[in-house]
Amino acid sequence: MNITSQALPVSGYVLRQVRRHSYEDPNERIPPGVEEVISRGSCHVGRLNDKSVLKYASDFNDPNYLMSIKVEYRILQILGPHPRIVESKGLAEDGLILKYYPNGTLRNYLKNHPYESLERRIDWCEQIVDTVCFVHSKRVIHCDICVHNILLDDNFDIVLADFQGLVISRETGLTMLDGLTRECAKSYMPRENLWSASYQTDLFALGSALYHLINGHEVFPELDNFDDEKIISARFANGEYPKNDYVGSHIVEKCWRGEYASAVEVSIDIAEIQGAVKFVDEALKQLDVDAPIENEGEYGEYEEEIEGEEGEEYEDEEDGDYEDDEDGEYEDDEDVEVL
Repeated sequence: MNITSQALPVSGYVLRQVRRHSYEDPNERIPPGVEEVISRGSCHVGRLNDKSVLKYASDFNDPNYLMSIKVEYRILQILGPHPRIVESKGLAEDGLILKYYPNGTLRNYLKNHPYESLERRIDWCEQIVDTVCFVHSKRVIHCDICVHNILLDDNFDIVLADFQGLVISRETGLTMLDGLTRECAKSYMPRENLWSASYQTDLFALGSALYHLINGHEVFPELDNFDDEKIISARFANGEYPKNDYVGSHIVEKCWRGEYASAVEVSIDIAEIQGAVKFVDEALKQLDVDAPIENEGEYGEYEEEIEGEEGEEYEDEEDGDYEDDEDGEYEDDEDVEVL
């Protein structure tokens, strides 16, 4: 598995990128013990029980898929146990056993909870960036950072998953392991060599994930078809980014422009935003508590009573129970042949 990106040909291989789907194949083989298939793609994910899932190849006869699962297992061994990284429970005959996270993906949570507070969103940004810092410190490049691949634990803190990326040798800088996965179009840093991946390409994808998290939707939401991918790539290549009227936009754009040397630099900027958001939030709470309510005039008491009634009548309902959308809790990639 000592594969360098320079040595890979540009044809005859399958680059797992771009599309995600959840359709069911009536002829698909489901491994023994899988109670429910919760994600379909180049690798499927099936729930074994309330604590474990099995990640297995969609095509049992394709050695590339089988190799990518073994690479992911090895990468998780290299990273070791970490509260923000999906927990591996070892290889099985049919695939990789992972911990089951019933709260699903961050993508699904954002879709079902569009009014989540900015403070909470920035806290998630901080968790994601710090996790990427740790991953890179282990010489691992994730190669597919996106909210599809971020799960939520029991405390609704983030857990980074889908480690079919690559490992860089500390001594030589060459690629030692490669799971053959690369980013989807909206997270893909434009480059001549489709196979090349680096810390910079991870940071570019991180920028798209931060954008999605803060804004509640993917970059260029109007471009969502396979035929739009050339347009997306051209916009990124030409620096045509979305409007920068959102919190942390300068951080996202620095990721896209390749202006960060490391994830640690991103972490420093996120910490500044996090501190500012918390300061403003605390200030507003203080004003709300301390501000006196004045009822001047002849109808002061009556006006206060009416305001109370309106507050009860238009009180916001609490969010309903979390429900997964059609994409499922775990998502994987469809195959795109490199020509």
